[in-house]
Amino acid sequence: MYRLMSIPIVVIGLFTSACQTSMLKQFESIKPGMEKDDVLDLMGSPNQTQRVSGKDRWYYTFYDKRIRFQKEVQFVDNTAIYIGEVYQPPADQTAVAVDARNEERNKSLDEQAKKEVIENRKAYDAYEAQTKGTDKVRYLPTFEPIR
Repeated sequence: MYRLMSIPIVVIGLFTSACQTSMLKQFESIKPGMEKDDVLDLMGSPNQTQRVSGKDRWYYTFYDKRIRFQKEVQFVDNTAIYIGEVYQPPADQTAVAVDARNEERNKSLDEQAKKEVIENRKAYDAYEAQTKGTDKVRYLPTFEPIR
């Protein structure tokens, strides 16, 4: 009796395990031009989403044969335009590189501003001396002390 009940369970288990495909194969079946709904039907919800410069970026993280994969799909106007590894900008365009360039520019601007302040102070002091007449040597009378 128990053997008869276990046969359908084994058959159903084998059938459902045979229908499973790896996430990597599913991801590889995504093609440019597919719409978001098609990608959702194929892969399910992404692990992370982001919107950058008018592009929707969906990130998928999954394991296949104990190897961790991080993949990305980019959409513009609901249509996939990039499918592959997580996009990494060129080294000169990373946030760290841009911050370093901006910091150098800020330092040079600060130095230039300090020089301008010193020059302006010198010009103001010269103007003030000329206005007050302290820039010229004047004749001072000599006085006889009173006794």
